[in-house]
Amino acid sequence: MQSMEDRPLWDHQKKIISMGLGMPDLAIFAEMGCGKSRATIEIIRRRCGLEKRLMRTLILAPKIVLKNWKSEFGMYSKINQGDIIVLDKSGKQRAKDLFDACFDTSRNELSRGKIAITNYEAMEMDELVKIIHDWQPEILVCDEAHRLKNPQSKRAKIVVGISDIVKHVYLLTGTPILNSPMDVFNQYRILDGGETFGKNFYTFRGRYFEDINSGWAGKQSYFPKWMPRAETYDHLNDLMYRKAIRVVKSECLDLPPLVRQTVQVELSPVQSKMYKEMAVEYVTFVEQQKEKGESLAVVAQLAITKALRLQQIVSGFAKDVTGNHHRITPCPRLDALSDLVDDLADQHKIIIWATFKENYAMIGEMLKKKKIPFVELHGDVPQKDREENVRRFRQDGDCRVIIANQGAAGIGINLTEASYSIFYSRSFRLEHDLQAEARNYRGGSEIHSSVTRIDLIAPGTIDELINEALSKKQDVAHKILDWNP
Repeated sequence: MQSMEDRPLWDHQKKIISMGLGMPDLAIFAEMGCGKSRATIEIIRRRCGLEKRLMRTLILAPKIVLKNWKSEFGMYSKINQGDIIVLDKSGKQRAKDLFDACFDTSRNELSRGKIAITNYEAMEMDELVKIIHDWQPEILVCDEAHRLKNPQSKRAKIVVGISDIVKHVYLLTGTPILNSPMDVFNQYRILDGGETFGKNFYTFRGRYFEDINSGWAGKQSYFPKWMPRAETYDHLNDLMYRKAIRVVKSECLDLPPLVRQTVQVELSPVQSKMYKEMAVEYVTFVEQQKEKGESLAVVAQLAITKALRLQQIVSGFAKDVTGNHHRITPCPRLDALSDLVDDLADQHKIIIWATFKENYAMIGEMLKKKKIPFVELHGDVPQKDREENVRRFRQDGDCRVIIANQGAAGIGINLTEASYSIFYSRSFRLEHDLQAEARNYRGGSEIHSSVTRIDLIAPGTIDELINEALSKKQDVAHKILDWNP
């Protein structure tokens, strides 16, 4: 049987590897599902081969994929698994684990070659960061590097400091620009120490961007809007791709068609009444509780909170001022999902994406009534159970559905066994939407004749704002501030 290590590389992966070995640093801007992690592992193991030793390597990634990185090293390299350390415990324990693994007693120094994998949040653990600096990593990999785009964030500043002491940096992301082209500045500061765009963000912004609202400066309604200067756009792009490669699924993978469907679901009369009250007055009441003499209010004080409450009402529940959840019945959206599951589950595996805890419970109860085996993958699922739930969904033919949260399950997980994904409720974040869609539309999904995404939309509601913004690759949170329902 052919081992994973011997599986042929795609042509674009070969190009990534060639570029990664031909220059000291590389930004791999590859869409999700294009195999950028395997290409990076190939670069690391070949660099280690040239050095004839395991190089000191630090990999920063979202917490949910730390163990996935270790398992992929096991699949695609012969690096001893004992030399790969996942740092995911308390701050003191992480520091101790790294020190114990990397301290060379014969030299009385932190110098042993290891691959240390930890999450971005760990960069705020002072004791661990000190050990990392003492260890002097030679290779730095930043997975989902767009998380470091803010030059003012504490963890980004710490990663900048680490990047300045390493020999090789590899940035991995499918979305280097989420909000503005200015997002690239700090990523390139980490990539090459400021060689491409300098070390000062404000100098970079002044050189390549202009405030198109500058004419309103000094007025009460003024808010700067920075856009690339027309005369520098091509130069900015040229500089970026001197040290980067862009990989798009549609150009490099022989994937089946991605079919997008919108299923419109009207609100029930109760939902409609609550929705209108919340949209206009920032307050509504749970009718079932009023009938019992308990006038429990559902309140929003800020625009972003109001948007959240509206989305909850649309999805079939309301959260009152005491923090309790109340189901809104009937719930046409849950009924529509039930019908879709009836039509699809016999022949297809399905991902049902949801945002709220109450949604998980509602959907789970519906599936139990139908006696359809399912698993869950969201923040309430213990970390130790998540891998088993993914394994069961992928390998157990009887397990037809996975209920998943876009933030918890939308990164680094392969769910290509699912030919359908249904978005029941959605995050406001573009990053979450893109990542979720890529869980079953990626390399490996060619086992299906097509992959279908279904969005449940209540017409005339916040659903339409979210759907429009995400379809245009915009971050919803920014639009909500200017939204007037």
